[in-house]
Amino acid sequence: MFKYLLTGLQSFIAIKLLDNYRQLSIQLLNIEAAKSYLHGVRIVRLSAIGLLGMGLVIGLICIGVVMLHAGLFILLPWTVKAKALLGMALGLTYVAMGCVALRAALREKTWMEKSGAAALLTEAAGRTRNV
Repeated sequence: MFKYLLTGLQSFIAIKLLDNYRQLSIQLLNIEAAKSYLHGVRIVRLSAIGLLGMGLVIGLICIGVVMLHAGLFILLPWTVKAKALLGMALGLTYVAMGCVALRAALREKTWMEKSGAAALLTEAAGRTRNV
């Protein structure tokens, strides 16, 4: 009889401890989920701000380029053929510069560094080595 009472008491204590642990685990999980959600919202906000800023800058650059070319072609006392060749050369230069800038901006290494994923991977690798 005493054996069953002791087993029941141990079971009760184990159940209470596990229930406490389950509640603490759920709270920790909720906190981590909230942190991840807030981090995601922050990243989206910063991305939107950056996108709007880049749109503004690109628009201003385009307006400046158009005005520069218009003024250049109006003021130059060259023949139409020379002005057309100059326009083509400038156009090719801008396309080449755009391709180089786009390639640099879309590099995987750049995205890993800017997003913080590289630091996250380094931190995770450091934890696994220490364990």
